[in-house]
Amino acid sequence: MDIQGHFGYIERMRLSTQADYAVRAVYELARREPGAVVHTDAIAAAQRIPGSRLTKVLQELARADLVRTYRGSGGGVALARPPAQITVRQVYEAVEGPVLLCRCRQRVGPCGDDPCDTHGFWQGVESLLNRELDTTTFAALARRTRSGATGTAAGTPGRR
Repeated sequence: MDIQGHFGYIERMRLSTQADYAVRAVYELARREPGAVVHTDAIAAAQRIPGSRLTKVLQELARADLVRTYRGSGGGVALARPPAQITVRQVYEAVEGPVLLCRCRQRVGPCGDDPCDTHGFWQGVESLLNRELDTTTFAALARRTRSGATGTAAGTPGRR
């Protein structure tokens, strides 16, 4: 019996729209010339991000000192540092906070002396994901796209 279908819902582990837009916005800036100031309309069009959502994401990224915003007729957004110094984890955490797959770590208090039976598993998955997000820079993502690669698995070319 398909219990998920039976109850009329399917929950999936997935990237939030906010985090997706943040990664795509920084990626778009990383593929431009170093120091380029890009108008938000150009980022929105290139990455198919609604303008109002992009504005909110860029505010969060600016607060985390990952992008700089410029006002006026020549205004727009630029990366605050080189793409090789910005990781996917930094961008994700700027809009979502820390990656927490281990449910007991999501609570305010400690797990206690007797963590759940799957605690170690989820903690391991969380560590692997964080390691991948930490070692993938936007320079690597931009390079991978320029070379025509569509994706990589851990340990393959296209990182750092």
